[in-house]
Amino acid sequence: MDTSWLALQVERVERSVAFLRQDQLALLEGLHVEILSLQKRCTDLTCELELQPPRRTLAEVEAEEEFLIGRCQEVEMRLEEEQWTVGELQQELSQKGALVRALRCSLRDEERRFLQELKQRSHRSAELRAQLRVQTEAAAYLAFQLHSARHHLHHQHLQWPPPRPAPGPGHSRLRPGPGHARHSATPCGQREPGSACPVRE
Repeated sequence: MDTSWLALQVERVERSVAFLRQDQLALLEGLHVEILSLQKRCTDLTCELELQPPRRTLAEVEAEEEFLIGRCQEVEMRLEEEQWTVGELQQELSQKGALVRALRCSLRDEERRFLQELKQRSHRSAELRAQLRVQTEAAAYLAFQLHSARHHLHHQHLQWPPPRPAPGPGHSRLRPGPGHARHSATPCGQREPGSACPVRE
C-alpha cells in the first residue's frame, strides 16, 4: 500500500514537472519574442540617433532663437516698408487716375468746342463761297455790260463824227449832186464801218 501511494505521488510530481516545463517553455518563448522586439527597437533607435544631428547646447539654441527673432523682425520691417510703399503707390495711382479723368473731360470739351468751331467755320465758308459766287457773277455781268457799253460807244463814235464848222460869209451853198443824194439815201446803220454819215441841214 505504501508502494502504490508513493507511485501516485511520483506520478503527480512528474505531471507537475511536465506542466511546469510547458509553462516554462511558453514563458521562454514569450521572453524570446519580447527580447527580439526590444533588440529591433534598439536597432531602430540607434539608426535614428545616427541620422539625427548631434544634440545642441542651450546656448546654441538661444543663439539660433535670437537669430530667428531678428530675421522675423527684419522681415516685418521690410513688410511694413513694402506696405507703406504700396500705400504711396496707390495714392499716387489714385491722383493720376483723377488727373487722367480730368484730362479726358478737358479733351472731350476741347473736341466738342473744336467740332462746333469747325462747323461754324464750315458754315461761314459756305456763306463766303456763296457770296463770292454771287459777286463773281455780278462782276462778270458788270464786265459784260461795260464791254457792251464800250462797244456801243465805239460804234457811236464811228457813226457820228463831230460837227463841221459853220461856213463863212462868202461861202455858197452847193446843191447836192445826184451821187450825193444816192449816197445819203443809205441809212447810217447800213453803211460800212469807217464811212461817215452826212450831216443833215
